Amino acid sequence: MKKGLSLLLLAPFCFCGCGSEGRARAGAKVPETFAEFADVFSRYGIQGASPQLTERLEQSFSTLPPEVSLSKGTALLTALGEGGYDPDAMAWAPSRNGVYAFDMEVSDLERMYTLFLAGVCSLAPEELAFENIREDTSRVDWEKGTGRRTVTFAWRGEEFTLETEMQNDWFNPRLANELSGIIRARNTGKQLFFTGDGYQECIVFYRDKEWADAFEAGTGIALAESF
Repeated sequence: MKKGLSLLLLAPFCFCGCGSEGRARAGAKVPETFAEFADVFSRYGIQGASPQLTERLEQSFSTLPPEVSLSKGTALLTALGEGGYDPDAMAWAPSRNGVYAFDMEVSDLERMYTLFLAGVCSLAPEELAFENIREDTSRVDWEKGTGRRTVTFAWRGEEFTLETEMQNDWFNPRLANELSGIIRARNTGKQLFFTGDGYQECIVFYRDKEWADAFEAGTGIALAESF
């Protein structure tokens, strides 16, 4: 995973409505191991969980003290959705396996929301074909970590500008909610769903409500329609 588990424990952050525990379908067996989660996720169109990855994560979790309780399901989603380095572009590239995950304490501050839009776009490149993304941080006080910033993009023949308040190096969830509202208003038949790992990771899906309900029931992972 992008950060060590010890760092996640030192920096807890959980956003409203996005816990990692949900309701399983009556009588359904909730996955317990990373391999079991990988199998269930594949049934919902989330691919890429190799045996090597699930084994590595299982080993990492085995070193945690007994009083620590973390969700294996959301940890695996984070690993699958965090993307990686593209050597050709010499930059980060999002995953393209149906899940997008990012740390809400962002390291690339100047492109914070540009990268978010790219990650969301990766969930359905044809349907969410955001273009001409431009981020304006001219009103940001970098020393104080305050101010206002905007990100503008074109989609379906329209141009949209999302504006939000700077919160030091933290992602402001209001911008995600604004984007979610724009997508719902275009009646694509799908929408953004969010969950978290109980700390500071945000996990995003672009699916219809039927899929979200089935995913919750089959995995025990709660999804929310907004932060």
